[in-house]
This record gives sequence, structure tokens and C-alpha cells, in this order.
Amino acid sequence: MCGRFALRNPLALKKTIKVNEIEPRFNIAPNQKINLIADSLLQAKWGFTPYWAKEPFNLINARSETIWKKKSFKDASKCLVPADGWYEWKKTDSGKIPYFHEYRNELFYFAGIYGGYRGELGVAILTMEASPSLKEIHHRMPVIIDENSKDEWLNSKNFEFSVSRISNLIETYEVSTYVNNPENDSERCVKQT
Repeated sequence: MCGRFALRNPLALKKTIKVNEIEPRFNIAPNQKINLIADSLLQAKWGFTPYWAKEPFNLINARSETIWKKKSFKDASKCLVPADGWYEWKKTDSGKIPYFHEYRNELFYFAGIYGGYRGELGVAILTMEASPSLKEIHHRMPVIIDENSKDEWLNSKNFEFSVSRISNLIETYEVSTYVNNPENDSERCVKQT
């Protein structure tokens, strides 16, 4: 978790940060450039590497329960990753089945951490134990930050990770394996099967 996500309708984000250049994305994958918000809108590679590493780690996720205890994230900074849905693959006897998790009513953010490695910014998305309604698909989920909590996450030293009100309103449905190819980035990725 979380290995792919989407920002299908960036209109709300454009209004929040007053930029025009954000295009819809339906299948954002690791190692691609993604938008993040810290003091301003930035772009970074989805894949975090500690500053002291001899070669790239490309950590795409970080466990919220242990984030500040890990040497890898000692000098990382907090950020928000704008999104309006993410994918999980459910393991079954016949293989992995992709599902899309969405909250249609508004933009939300994933809690993230970012930092520089050899001149390139990289970001990791924080994860937590999945809410009861989502556990059947996958045992982990991204830490979701709603509009009312974003400043608290960015500015607080002791942020308490918990299931947000949005987490309990997520709708989930099966999608086709078209999303499995990270080069596919169209509305077909989120189409219900």
C-alpha cells in the first residue's frame, strides 16, 4: 500500500493554491513526478531516499507508526500529496484484483514526507492500518488528511495519526487490470468493471 493513486479532478487544488498547470492524472505510479504541498506547490519524484544513502532507496511508503523513529526519515520534512483516490490489489486464489478507493465529494491529501537526495526531491506517502471498511481489500491504507487538518499536519510536532472522517466515507469498486500498466493514464483506469 499505496502503490498507485489518482488526481482526476484537480480543480479544487487549483482553487486552493491558485495555479493553472495541473493536469488530471488517473494512474500515478512510483518514480513518476508528483505534486506535493509544503510551503508552496512543488514537484518531486515519488520515491524517497535518505540524504546519507550511497544509492537510491526509492521508498514510496513509510509506516506512520514508526516514521519518526527511523534513521531514514530523520531529516525529512512534512508535506501533503493531493489526491482523490487510490488503488489497491486484493489477493485472491485466482490472482490479484485491482480496486479503486475514492471520495467523490472533495479533494483530500495523503500525509507525506519529502527530502533531497543528490539534488532531487523525493517523497514517500505515510500509511496506517486500514479502516475496518477497507481491510478486506488491503490491511494498510494511506494516512488521509482532510482540508481542515492540513495546517495541523504541516506545522505540528506531535500529530496524532488516526482514521479521518474521510476514511470512513471512502467508496471502493473493482477496476480492470488495465491499471496494472503504469504507462496507462486515462479515465479507463478508474472505470468500474
